[in-house]
Order: sequence, then C-alpha cells, then structure tokens
Amino acid sequence: MKSIFSAKIVRHAVATLALLACVAATAQQASAPRMLDVQYTRNAPRNITGTVHDGGNEPLRGAVVQVEQEGTMTIQSYVTDERGTYRIRNLSSTMDYQVWATFRGHHSKHFEISKFDKQADREIPLVIDLTKD
Repeated sequence: MKSIFSAKIVRHAVATLALLACVAATAQQASAPRMLDVQYTRNAPRNITGTVHDGGNEPLRGAVVQVEQEGTMTIQSYVTDERGTYRIRNLSSTMDYQVWATFRGHHSKHFEISKFDKQADREIPLVIDLTKD
C-alpha cells in the first residue's frame, strides 16, 4: 500500500513539474521580443503605366498624359504611343500625385496617387469622352 501511495505522489510531482515547465516556457515566449517578417523598401521609386482610350474603348495615339506633383505643383507631360499606352517611371514614393490625360481639348478624370499608397507599380487606364464639349 505504501508503494502505491508513493508512486501516486511521484506521478503527481512529475505531472506538476511538467506543467510548471510548460507555463514557464509559454511565459518566456510571450515576453520575448518577436521578429516580424516584414520587408521595407525605403523610398523605392514608383512607376505608372496605362492606356488612354476614348469613350468607345479605342486607344488614343498622341494623347498627353500629365502628372502633377502635389507639393511642388510641378507637371510632367508624356505622349502616348500608337497603341495609346504610356509609361511614367521613377516617381517619388514620398510625394502625392495627380494623373490625367488630354486629347484635342478634351480631358479625362484626375486620378490621385497618395504617398501612403506603397504599391510600387500601378496601372491607371484613362478614358477621354470625345463626344462632350
């Protein structure tokens, strides 16, 4: 009877020690600083591409795409190719921009690109309704 009683005490003591070890390990993990798996790109340049179409989805060759840097009000202009496409490269990721297109006195909506938008490459289709005056 004495050996059964002492065996129960030993099993109980081992189980208690195992439980305490688990609790201590969990507490240590919870208090340890964690490394986050995040990749930062510091001031990586942004690129914008797209196509300028009329209201009937026909590409507009020779349309002028303009990009205005909000802080300095600097405007850069680009002319679309024969397929109506444009490419604007190396815009600062720390500035806000507005992008729009013009063609023969008509213009598209203005699109805003925020410095908080961390997407490096954006495709912005621009539509110019040539039927409006």
